[in-house]
Amino acid sequence: MNEVDEKYHDLALKALFKGLYDCRIQDDISLNIEKSEILKAFDYSGNILRSNSGDDHYRMMAEAVFETCIRLARCLFFPMEARTIVLQDKQYPISAEQQIDVLRRNLKELEQYKS
Repeated sequence: MNEVDEKYHDLALKALFKGLYDCRIQDDISLNIEKSEILKAFDYSGNILRSNSGDDHYRMMAEAVFETCIRLARCLFFPMEARTIVLQDKQYPISAEQQIDVLRRNLKELEQYKS
């Protein structure tokens, strides 16, 4: 993570912990998504991680959902510069559309894995 990446990761994480209170979707985003959907996934995956329940694969899937919630929040509620993440010293653009697809797919898999 670089400084800007870390800044927006932390800001998005704090916003999620505060229930996205006072967060407004950026004007250039045209997705139809409710904050409650993001918060449900964030809380669900966070509870799994905090309880340290399930096997390694289950916790790894929960971590993926948790991190995707953070990335989605960055895309939806923060300026354009928040939409670049750094992985292994390389920058990658992320989009709200991409992140919501990943979140829904991973959350569905996580919920099915538990049953």
